Amino acid sequence: MEKQRILWMDIAKAFGILVVLIVHSGISLGPVTFFGGMFYMPVFFVLAGMTFTWRKEETFGAFVKKKARRLLVPYFGYNLFLFLFFFVKDSMLTGNVASESFFPLLGILYSRNSLFGRGAAENVYFMQILNAPTWFLTGLFVSLVVFWILMQAVGGELRKLFIMNSGVLLFSVLLHYFCPILLPWSVDCALYAVSFLTFGKALAEYGLVEKLSKKPLALILIMGAFGGLSLVNGSVNMSVGEYGSSMVIYLIVGGLGSLLCMEVSYFVEKYTDLPARGLAWLGRHTMPVLCLHLFVYSVIGLLLF
Repeated sequence: MEKQRILWMDIAKAFGILVVLIVHSGISLGPVTFFGGMFYMPVFFVLAGMTFTWRKEETFGAFVKKKARRLLVPYFGYNLFLFLFFFVKDSMLTGNVASESFFPLLGILYSRNSLFGRGAAENVYFMQILNAPTWFLTGLFVSLVVFWILMQAVGGELRKLFIMNSGVLLFSVLLHYFCPILLPWSVDCALYAVSFLTFGKALAEYGLVEKLSKKPLALILIMGAFGGLSLVNGSVNMSVGEYGSSMVIYLIVGGLGSLLCMEVSYFVEKYTDLPARGLAWLGRHTMPVLCLHLFVYSVIGLLLF
């Protein structure tokens, strides 16, 4: 049975994907792109945590199969489309089919933009067929699998979950600083993102989005903390393991930014009609937008220029 959708959650997804579109377009909108860049990936993990349902009777295999159908089937489907398009365009039609023509397949399997983080003297770039944003699907899949294991271990108890999550967070920090490469399927990033899932689960458990919407002073303080810590921490890019000056500070920044995004979304649902319905529609279709927007940008660029 399909869960009833919550409108403001879809609106929050829409705000997240709109920031993705702006950032990946190369357009700089000053504070919009800087502060939006603080939460546009965490908000999807936080929302996934809020909507996560743990059932004691559900087996690990059943859970993995369900999430694979939801995330991995689209991942490989969209990537296969992009691979075939560029293989035909750049190799078959030009008569230049070579071993390099199949290199993007390795990128699809590794599911990471590069082998090393940005700034490395030499690097290997995997996702070269406008498919770099699709890393999120495999990363979310890994995060959810780890999260399910934690929930199973603690029997769904939130306090125990926070304790278990602290160990996962510590391990992700150690991986970040001591592992020389970016791991396949964003394993290092996914382990870090489990903290955002845990935060989301806590928000849902205590109904904090709805409660905080009635506390303007608290929201002002949260905005101040989010803005100040964002400036202290600096720019981030989770996909390549860039968390600013502190991974711990970024957890706070990403969590607070996601919360504020959801509060705005809650306000939009409550006080608007057409904008709310339009944004919610976009929020329900974030996956194709995420996976294909760079391809669409490329087509538009060719048509216009």
